[in-house]
Amino acid sequence: MTQRRRGELLVIGGSEKKDSDEERAILRQAARKALEEEGGRIVVLTVASMEPEPLAEIYQKAFGRLGVRQMEVLDIRNREQAYEPANVEKLAGASVLFFTGGDQLRITSQMGGSPLLERIFALHEEGAAIVGTSAGAAAMSETMLIGGPTNRSCLKTLAMAPGLGLLKGVIVDSHFTERGRFARLMGAVAQNPHNLGIGIDEDTALLVSENDEELTVLGSGAVYVIDGRGIRFTSLSERHPERILTVHDARVHVLGRGDRYNLKERRPIVPSPEKSDAGGGSALQERSE
Repeated sequence: MTQRRRGELLVIGGSEKKDSDEERAILRQAARKALEEEGGRIVVLTVASMEPEPLAEIYQKAFGRLGVRQMEVLDIRNREQAYEPANVEKLAGASVLFFTGGDQLRITSQMGGSPLLERIFALHEEGAAIVGTSAGAAAMSETMLIGGPTNRSCLKTLAMAPGLGLLKGVIVDSHFTERGRFARLMGAVAQNPHNLGIGIDEDTALLVSENDEELTVLGSGAVYVIDGRGIRFTSLSERHPERILTVHDARVHVLGRGDRYNLKERRPIVPSPEKSDAGGGSALQERSE
């Protein structure tokens, strides 16, 4: 008997290209399983958004242009709806489960521990791909950032909460360079040094291998990996929350399209010379608070 393999996990930094045929490589990757399977279907989950209707329309048009013929929008506004059998049934046969942007805390608070989320996890184990963009990306990790200063040096005031736990041992931040989030991700790692901090630029994504050991960068931007295992000093324990957080000896990697990172060994995978290109590495072709 052939053993079923867990589906892909695609983590997108937000604002992925949706119009140009040549530029929307990330959405094409997101839709890949639905396009390859006979009768493949995408379920778009707008739970993170307070304005789900226009967001659903955007993705219906974008996936339609890519050739997706079957798409369902599942709009969850409250926890009661996550317990309704009719909503759980809408997931049946899904090839791709796509979490949109918005507020990542809505994803976990409205769906956490519900039959709907348990069914999503089961479908992923059975081979369905799970994709998250912006807030949907931030929710993928075990610990998620839900607030903190941007475009400024990091103070000690960060808001974090449990995430979905689909990607173990990391904290994800989206819209990374565009919204100046380096300092707050460094602060999150300083508070949780056993977790890697992963900052993903807009129109950029990480494709996670089936064994959750390897990450591959897709798209036009960069991915920043902050490793806090080597931190020798932070000012976190000092009782001055209004002061700048200082951190010594953290390690930072910057990855571009096609670059890979080994999660188990916590190091980038250096491409062989014959596979490297000018874009850096082997070529593979809403707002988050």
